[in-house]
Amino acid sequence: MEVSRREFSLGGLASAFGPLSLPAAAGLIIPTSGPLARTATPDALSYQSTLQDGFTPSHIHWNGRKWRCTAGSTWQPNLDHCLRLTSRKARFEIRNSAADRAVRDPVDKRRSELHYPKRPRLPNDVPLWAAMSFIHHRWDDPRGMADLWGGVHGQIHMGSTFGGSPAVAFRRSRDGAFRITTRGENATKNTVRYEAPLAFDRVHDLVYRLVLSPTDGALAVWLDGRKVVDLTGESIGSRHAECYWNFGCYYAGGVTCPVVAEFGNHVYPDTPDLSRRVAAPPAWPA
Repeated sequence: MEVSRREFSLGGLASAFGPLSLPAAAGLIIPTSGPLARTATPDALSYQSTLQDGFTPSHIHWNGRKWRCTAGSTWQPNLDHCLRLTSRKARFEIRNSAADRAVRDPVDKRRSELHYPKRPRLPNDVPLWAAMSFIHHRWDDPRGMADLWGGVHGQIHMGSTFGGSPAVAFRRSRDGAFRITTRGENATKNTVRYEAPLAFDRVHDLVYRLVLSPTDGALAVWLDGRKVVDLTGESIGSRHAECYWNFGCYYAGGVTCPVVAEFGNHVYPDTPDLSRRVAAPPAWPA
């Protein structure tokens, strides 16, 4: 199968085909069973398909950046669920199918992600602020998911030279708890920094301040206005300074049911201070 290499731009489609008009989900009849139950949901119908000639392009213009997309829909045709967008929101979905992975992934992995590996990568020894609002949809099969590994919905990827698990990851554990881990050159195993239940099907807002360093890293994380992580003097990242940001759905051990994550109010890691957002999170985008 030929992999799509074209680029996707919401603005480009709007200018080529006229203003985009999406149906209002409230006025639709939504199936609750049968083959359409997982595709014709209100949240999915409020987003635009990223398929062009049946495929999602490998490069996506969204939220002011040109992202790389790794998903089943970049190499398998007509997988409209993998990535859907608006100008302000992104919706990712993975299913229990060998098609729902990147083209070079092992057959048991499930992935739909956007990542930004463009150089220069995220610097070491510089305070970086980032934020996102998110909704993780409730799993249809929590018992089956508990037998697997859980997954990642946002990660500061290490880069290829040092490799391995991410420097920082925002996860759902196998029992559905929200988990934050770190890893560094001098702390090579994932270290759990926070784990607690977090409601599915609700909007949450996350703000974090990160200093990447193999010897003197720092991480502060606020979840829904409450500080849940506050680290200094830790090994987070490596001396190679190749880290970059990924987000979406990445479940290396597979899934037993659809996993859906929506993101909005996304701020890529950068130096402007976002501390004011902690107490005054933005509303979920329309």
